[in-house]
Amino acid sequence: MSKRILAVALMASVVSAHAAVIGGSTNTSKIDPKASTLLPFGADKPGLSINGSSIVINLEDGPIKHINQKYSNTPINSSPTQNVNGALNPKYLTLKDVNPVIGLFTNPTLGQVWYEKRAYDTQIYSVRQIADPAIPAAPKFGGLVIAKVPNLPAGTSVYFGEWAPRAGNPSTGSDTNLNLNSADHTVWYVGENPTGNTTGLATANYNVLGVNQHTPGQNDFYTGVLTAAFGSANPSLSGSLVRGSDQINFAGTVINNTNGTFAKGNEIKGQFYGAGAAALAGYTTRGTTDTRDDIAFGGRKQ
Repeated sequence: MSKRILAVALMASVVSAHAAVIGGSTNTSKIDPKASTLLPFGADKPGLSINGSSIVINLEDGPIKHINQKYSNTPINSSPTQNVNGALNPKYLTLKDVNPVIGLFTNPTLGQVWYEKRAYDTQIYSVRQIADPAIPAAPKFGGLVIAKVPNLPAGTSVYFGEWAPRAGNPSTGSDTNLNLNSADHTVWYVGENPTGNTTGLATANYNVLGVNQHTPGQNDFYTGVLTAAFGSANPSLSGSLVRGSDQINFAGTVINNTNGTFAKGNEIKGQFYGAGAAALAGYTTRGTTDTRDDIAFGGRKQ
């Protein structure tokens, strides 16, 4: 193989790796879901650029990995030591936890972190930023909630959640306010191995969880079953997500069988992921202009 052909092949492989990660958000200037950069946690996996950072955080090998280590893979809603309002007195993530070498010289507390497992075994990770990273390009986590669709096949990882900027100069303590009531509240989703053409797939049901202004430790999620009618004359996603008396109705959501996306005007947008559309994720603005109402959701095929 000539050097020129080899170079073209290598470029094609890089493009292919990045193209395998697809996502969306209600404000890409705040949260831009795309393939992660090499630094600091590894390249070409589902990631987030936060608040315009040039660094795209690898969600699985970054915050999820380090939060799991802090909690020894035991969610707080399974822990006998949680306090009366359901929130464990928080664990703190330090620079040494993330980078042991640099942490030998300086070890600031980066933020409070929580790990929960909720409806349909959905894993929920929350971060409340405390320290302001000294490196300008470093991401400012703010108040970040990451939900992971569980039990998917290898090579298909799907995440969704919400973000808001850090409020003022928060200190350590047991505060669970992630500032998600901010006007900059942004919801997002991202995943690898997006489903392509869904023509011919059988109708399928999905167990779906939705997140909006989550308080760590509280079971304050939307839940429900959505039905994808792929093979009908008018492919559609129907059903509803419910939280208490509040309901999000998906009637009128159209599936694009050519690329595995779905949408209901500008109100609902999302993507199917994996072979046979094993999972879905997306967001809804509920048709309002108040970003605090926006909900991110995701789930796995039954």
